[in-house]
Amino acid sequence: MQTNRGTKVLELGPPKQRALLAVLLLRPGLETGVDQLIEALWGEDYPAYAKNLIQKSVSGLRGLLSADGGGKGGDRGVVLEWSSGGYRMDIGDSEVDLYEYERLAAAGIAAARKGEILQAVGLLEKARTMSTGPLAEGLEGPMLDRERLYRQERFLADMEVRAELELELGRHRNAVPYLYYAVDKYPLRERFLWLLMLALYRSDRGNEALTVYGVQRARVVQELGVEPGSALRALHARLLLQDPQLMVMSALRQDSGAAEDEFVPTPRLPLARRGPFG
Repeated sequence: MQTNRGTKVLELGPPKQRALLAVLLLRPGLETGVDQLIEALWGEDYPAYAKNLIQKSVSGLRGLLSADGGGKGGDRGVVLEWSSGGYRMDIGDSEVDLYEYERLAAAGIAAARKGEILQAVGLLEKARTMSTGPLAEGLEGPMLDRERLYRQERFLADMEVRAELELELGRHRNAVPYLYYAVDKYPLRERFLWLLMLALYRSDRGNEALTVYGVQRARVVQELGVEPGSALRALHARLLLQDPQLMVMSALRQDSGAAEDEFVPTPRLPLARRGPFG
């Protein structure tokens, strides 16, 4: 997790102070009591000095984030305030990648639902480029562990939709490198493999699609002792038959983000740029 003021990277202090900042950012505008913070940072096995450490960390964050008297030109700086309900962080006019990712991803899904597929792909691609790895990587705490898993799943679901939309646009060859990377990084995520096989087939690389399936099937059988899921097996069978419908059928899954009736956005931390998927 990194915080900048202009071109200067701020030193956020010891790990628990940084973890506290992450927890507060995950609860934008909400009051969080001391007991809640203790549970979020330590769980049930917390040290006797936990409350004192939280107070010390809050003091450190206030001094750090309010340095230089806030923003320039009337911009509102970050405020960490206390009320009867607990601590609440107001980011003012600061830019938080966590919230910007959510805005872009939600806008992309909404555009897809309206049939504005080209715009949706652009928005989801902008969201993807902000991902930098696991949420609050290297910081410990039960809440952060849970949120890390949840945000990762939401990110991957968004990226599955992005790949589906690429195929809907007929940009099969463009999708292939992206999907190869996804399959290699997340080999048990079968939706990425399904999309890669379809993209390869539509790119006149049907034999390669069959090879990819064979390699992944052997890996799953060896490591888990099970066959691939029914959707993959069905696609494989259609590839063997060279079903003409494979060239024209929709790649959108009915339960994907672009097909849902409701979408409730939730803030997520960005993931430092290591590749298409962090």
